[in-house]
Amino acid sequence: MRWVLGYVAALCVLVLVISQSVIIPTFFMPFFRWHYTRADAQTGLDIAETIGISHEDLTHVTTELLRYMRGRRDSLEGITAVVAGRNEVASRVYGQNFFSETEIRHMVDVRRLYEQLFAARNVAFFLLIALVLGMLLIQDNPLFLLARCSREILAGFLAVMVVLAGVIAIDFGRSWDIFHYIFFRGDAANYWRLMPFEDLMINMYPLHFFLHISIFVAVLVVIMSAIIIAAASFYLQYHRRLPGFN
Repeated sequence: MRWVLGYVAALCVLVLVISQSVIIPTFFMPFFRWHYTRADAQTGLDIAETIGISHEDLTHVTTELLRYMRGRRDSLEGITAVVAGRNEVASRVYGQNFFSETEIRHMVDVRRLYEQLFAARNVAFFLLIALVLGMLLIQDNPLFLLARCSREILAGFLAVMVVLAGVIAIDFGRSWDIFHYIFFRGDAANYWRLMPFEDLMINMYPLHFFLHISIFVAVLVVIMSAIIIAAASFYLQYHRRLPGFN
């Protein structure tokens, strides 16, 4: 019974690592600023110049978009910015919505995914606390069990992630499509394909943006997992040296 509790608790740790590794870069504004100021290798223009918008307005639009995804804004309607036509991207001016109807509808589904991610993180956190308290009732040192199970679960996940990263690296564009086929089904499948000459969002976040943010997520997963594995290993070694260890 104690090993069941230990491995379930370790899975909660894994969920916390994955969820936080996705949430942190998603809402990390300096990452967006870095992305917006990078010059395109072909055109030499940054994102703001490509769209025909000021960096101030682009930052404002992004801030409101992230507020919406965090549930701090009810809708993406009413967000406005001056956009000059460039490279056949549709012009939009104050008094009109910055985001198109298709973009707004797609972001409803994206926000729903993040709401589920936040919910999974919160459930994992409180369940982990409950499991640790439960393990206290059936053994003297639940941290030893949690450390051992977490080390095994995280090490196994990192091994799987290395294989998965290799597959994704072969064709990131195809992998990105498969991700959308899995998570955007039914009516949501009609809205995730945006048009570069009609929708500004796809110009704000081209494929290489999601490649970079995926690398960011992977690095955070590795760092967090490595820290936990190292701490768990140190604790287990220390505990085994204690007198009377069994």
